[in-house]
Amino acid sequence: MTDIAEVASSAMNAYSLKQSVTALNIAKLNTSDSAASSVVMQSIKNGGVSASVAQTGDRVDISKEAIDLATSGNAFKANLKVMKASNEMDKELFSIKA
Repeated sequence: MTDIAEVASSAMNAYSLKQSVTALNIAKLNTSDSAASSVVMQSIKNGGVSASVAQTGDRVDISKEAIDLATSGNAFKANLKVMKASNEMDKELFSIKA
């Protein structure tokens, strides 16, 4: 079984990559190379998520990129809260055992 903090950490890494790719897409908006990239996320068998960058071939759509920034930021924050809750539960468990 995978630790919940490890699962949340892998998701935070994936959403961090998604924000970086989205920022790069926005930076390429008015250039000759305005082909968008995307992040493909896949679940890992024992828990967590892996992420990789893929070229879509589509032109950058600023409205899609704005939505991606907002949703990936919220997902990152949600997983951060999971990590904090996991740490608090671990601390409580160790104080009970002591």
